[in-house]
Amino acid sequence: MSKVRAFLRTGAFVGFSAGILAAYEARRAITSESERGQLGSRYLARLTDGLLRVFGAELLVHGQHAHEGGALIVANHQSALDIGVMLSLFQGVMLSKHDVADWPLLGRLAKHGDTIFVDREDRRSGAVALREIRKRAKEGRTVVAFPEGATFPGDSVHEFHPGVFAAVGSLGIPIVPVGLAYSPAVPFVQESFAKHIANVAAHPNTRIAVHLGPPLPPGLDARSAAETARDQVEGLVADARHRLEGYRG
Repeated sequence: MSKVRAFLRTGAFVGFSAGILAAYEARRAITSESERGQLGSRYLARLTDGLLRVFGAELLVHGQHAHEGGALIVANHQSALDIGVMLSLFQGVMLSKHDVADWPLLGRLAKHGDTIFVDREDRRSGAVALREIRKRAKEGRTVVAFPEGATFPGDSVHEFHPGVFAAVGSLGIPIVPVGLAYSPAVPFVQESFAKHIANVAAHPNTRIAVHLGPPLPPGLDARSAAETARDQVEGLVADARHRLEGYRG
């Protein structure tokens, strides 16, 4: 049954993604250049929201982010579904590793959605990405990042790289920590994107607890902000796990 479920959901994923992409590109053709970035972000959020339903994902959200204007959202990173969760909730600009641009369908729409791609092994790419993060935040947009820089299995939260915090440090915008926990776990480690999606699709449903914390204290330097955010995200992940264990819905 799990293989049949994976096959059907993967097919639905491809069909739905292709439909959203076609609709977006048709709309983009009649949209001004200045509005195309936000148009892409909206369609990418619509896509990810739909795909979460396709894969049977149920979000259990605790807390909220009500600030208007620029913001930086930082979270732990376990699965490709993290991207869908964050875009569905925040409809922001993603900071993403460069190989996401090559993912089938999603990569193409991610480019349209103003995603900031970074190759962490390339200093020049990193410098460009930080300038783009700062630019988007100054424009009043929400930037979503996974400062661990990679996906990791389980609930452990690894060191946060300080670069993204340095990019927005002098702007005075809120930096909001978010903790994610999954049941069942769907780690994305040492496997292809296609294999990962098939593994996610095989589960009848996936509950994802999302806990938002209060913004970080203002005035922290980049390294202190990274350390503080990591500690807060670690606590939020523990809270999210506790909620999943007690969930009876």
